Amino acid sequence: MTRTALAAALAVTALAGAGCSSASGPKAQSEPKPTAKPSRTAPACPEDGVVIKGLPVNAAMGTRAMGITLTNCGTRPYKINGYPGVRVLDEHRKPLDVKIAHGSDIVDDVGPEPLTLKPGEHATAVLMWRNRVTNVTGGAVNGAYLALTPAEDGGRPQTVRELVDLGSTGRLGVTAWHREGPKPRR
Repeated sequence: MTRTALAAALAVTALAGAGCSSASGPKAQSEPKPTAKPSRTAPACPEDGVVIKGLPVNAAMGTRAMGITLTNCGTRPYKINGYPGVRVLDEHRKPLDVKIAHGSDIVDDVGPEPLTLKPGEHATAVLMWRNRVTNVTGGAVNGAYLALTPAEDGGRPQTVRELVDLGSTGRLGVTAWHREGPKPRR
């Protein structure tokens, strides 16, 4: 049997084993898809017109990086300039003693730039930390939530559930907000 014939036979066998058939016959009834229920915890777009979400954490060799996005879900332009406000919270949503620093030794921070987000546009920032134990007499700092605000000096905090395993360093770096994708020419 040639490689092509063998590949075709394996493909047909795999499809048949998965409940698929190349023969034309009655199609199996698919189960009805559940309808999404509206969330009772938060509106689709908060009153201030922005929503902040966390992206999956990238963990490699003790270094962690997590992107966050701020989306203008309102109807008017939204201005930001600077760094997001970040607080690390425990499992009871109480603040932990964590030092938040601009930039880090993990990634370069180009610093703040004034941005005006039109409705539907995004800005991103990155949180970085190391899961490193430098003090064996103290306990490790493990946050269960992040309270994020559009600016360091305030705003309505939005809570993101995320394990922030700082080890004993108690330090977390954050970059300034920047426009997602290519920067416009000036």
